[in-house]
Amino acid sequence: MNIGIDIDNTITDTTPILKEYCKKYNDTVVKRNLQMHEDGFASYNLYDWTPEENMDFCIKYLEKVVLQAQVKENAKEIIRKLKKEGHKIHIISSRAVPMFKTPYETTEKFLREHEIVYDKLLVGKIEKKPSCIENKLDVLIEDDPQYVNEMSEFMPVIILDTYYNKQCTGNNIIRAFDWEEVYSNIKMLEKNLSSN
Repeated sequence: MNIGIDIDNTITDTTPILKEYCKKYNDTVVKRNLQMHEDGFASYNLYDWTPEENMDFCIKYLEKVVLQAQVKENAKEIIRKLKKEGHKIHIISSRAVPMFKTPYETTEKFLREHEIVYDKLLVGKIEKKPSCIENKLDVLIEDDPQYVNEMSEFMPVIILDTYYNKQCTGNNIIRAFDWEEVYSNIKMLEKNLSSN
């Protein structure tokens, strides 16, 4: 199978470190006494910043944030296992210029340092749909509600459960609570594909 895997909050736990940087930026740069939205998960929805403030934050800090994120438990091992079993691993992320000065290089560096194996790295575009279609992905592992809903219209999506994606439901959406469950779901999809 061709497996697409998102990075931020899927392979990694990005939100905790992102919240720290956003709070610092809000307190030292924005200085409007804004409160953090507890249900936020990205720089654009954690505070009521203007689009210009959000872009300024992203340009200054997003690369630092993603390089400091922790890899989720068992993510690296399960991805390695899937690749060993013959699946093609496509790491897919909406990291793009101008929020990232070097989206490909930054991502490649992180994956190499954390020994995350893959066949193809797809970054540089905000939209994921063209990459999913172009690379004939059979399944996407994702956390972001926007991408989950969009991709599940035409392919199975394994959603890594978190507080901000509870509302995502549908025929093609398979919820997993950890990477062990991701693996079980991949095996189930593989079985279904081979029996069709």
